Amino acid sequence: MSADYVTPTNEPQPPNAKIFNQEDGSVRVSVGEYVGFVSSHHLVLPKVNQLNNYWRKMHAREKKTG
Repeated sequence: MSADYVTPTNEPQPPNAKIFNQEDGSVRVSVGEYVGFVSSHHLVLPKVNQLNNYWRKMHAREKKTG
């Protein structure tokens, strides 16, 4: 996601998603240390959103406990 889609907040924002086509035709999507695979490009955006939400959840916990 680009910075154009980020709502201003004091919370840490996830890094930009990285998208790679695999040899088997699947698509690898990563957001920071979290990785997921999808079978088709039309599923990339929902996976990016899912990984972004998970990244925010995990990093919010670190901030509260750290």
